[in-house]
Amino acid sequence: MNLVIIQNRQAVTTSLQVAESFEKRHDNVLREIEGLLKIEEAQKYFQEGTYEHPQNKQQYRMFYMNRDGF
Repeated sequence: MNLVIIQNRQAVTTSLQVAESFEKRHDNVLREIEGLLKIEEAQKYFQEGTYEHPQNKQQYRMFYMNRDGF
């Protein structure tokens, strides 16, 4: 998995990559982001998305974040 990807012509990373890089559970990273989203100024740093789990092919939540969100 790449640390940085380009989405909408902007360099971003994902909550999945943050969890993997820092050896954290993804649900804990999501909870922290949800807490940040309560701050109106921080909302512009995150965009919600989904990913497909490779094993069970189900869709799950994740967030894209720019450098400031990271």
